[in-house]
Amino acid sequence: MVIITFVYVIATIFISWSNVNSAKVSQEQLKEMQKQFEENNRPHIEVEFIYIKRSFYGLRFINNGNVIAKNVRIKLSSAFVDTLETSMKEILQKQEGKSCMIGAHQSYDLYFGTNEYLENHHKIPANGEITYYASGKEYEESFFIDLENYMTLFSVNSEHED
Repeated sequence: MVIITFVYVIATIFISWSNVNSAKVSQEQLKEMQKQFEENNRPHIEVEFIYIKRSFYGLRFINNGNVIAKNVRIKLSSAFVDTLETSMKEILQKQEGKSCMIGAHQSYDLYFGTNEYLENHHKIPANGEITYYASGKEYEESFFIDLENYMTLFSVNSEHED
């Protein structure tokens, strides 16, 4: 009887130890799942170069996330802005310090040049930083688009051509 009780005690200790290890692994899995959930349910703003109606060059800020990006602030590098046409430079300087919201799967376009821009031999890559908030967290992304080495640009003049 003593031997059987001793075997039960040893088995119970082994089972308890296994349960503790299993609980630790489950806790780690839960933390990883929460991290993945937060990553999937936040804004993800990406930047792309656009050429509209064979007239305007710009940057499109697209929220590819599942949550609204709030208090979005776009800061273009001053070196880039200084190479732009005077009229566009003034417009962008007025935009500095302002913020907007970009909904999930929505975009915001920021134009920086006309066809004269393409002829500018002193242009530098479009670059800067974008800062935005969601769920009390701040996110910051940098962007760098080398327009000099961009692939062939295609554009249309009208909705009919689209």
